[in-house]
Amino acid sequence: MMLNKIIDDYVVSDQITKEDIEQLKEAGFKTIFCNRPDNEEKNQVTVKSIQDKAIESGLNFIHQPVIGSQISQNDIDQFSDYYDAAEKPIFAYCRTGTRSSMLWALSESGKRSIDEILQLTSAAGYNLSNLFR
Repeated sequence: MMLNKIIDDYVVSDQITKEDIEQLKEAGFKTIFCNRPDNEEKNQVTVKSIQDKAIESGLNFIHQPVIGSQISQNDIDQFSDYYDAAEKPIFAYCRTGTRSSMLWALSESGKRSIDEILQLTSAAGYNLSNLFR
């Protein structure tokens, strides 16, 4: 599990396991976002198993599965609603962390400059320069 901080309240990662949940709780996260659909890869950890462990550990859990090349304005608006309502800090994951970064970046595009968004996501290890072309 990687902890790639975009901003203090939003950290992204690649796929996690149930065993990572306690570490996330100890790190102070309050909410987990999963942006990955089930069955994307063979032997992928199920969302339900992660969700059950997160809730058992006292963490909030939001599942908003998206396909990176098919993110719609509705997906962005839904993410914004989830983000605004979520107890922070938020830990978000998908297969590599890119979709979770993209949703945040697109939802912030009316609030921050594109340069700032690209700088923050790049510092976290995600090159999203093609996102705003």
